[in-house]
Amino acid sequence: MHADQDNQKVRARKMAADKIDRMGDAATTAEDRATRKQHLLDGPNEFRRVRIVRSKRRKPTRE
Repeated sequence: MHADQDNQKVRARKMAADKIDRMGDAATTAEDRATRKQHLLDGPNEFRRVRIVRSKRRKPTRE
């Protein structure tokens, strides 16, 4: 199940990257486009600090 979730994340990130590439501004430099793309894929700093990686979070044990 863990591998399926990783594959989904990789696939979603690739789909988003492809869409960003198609929508990119051709008038900007390749370096500028790459920086913008990275910021879009990673998300805002505020969200990255509080993001929870659910696969690493421990599940509560039932008694």
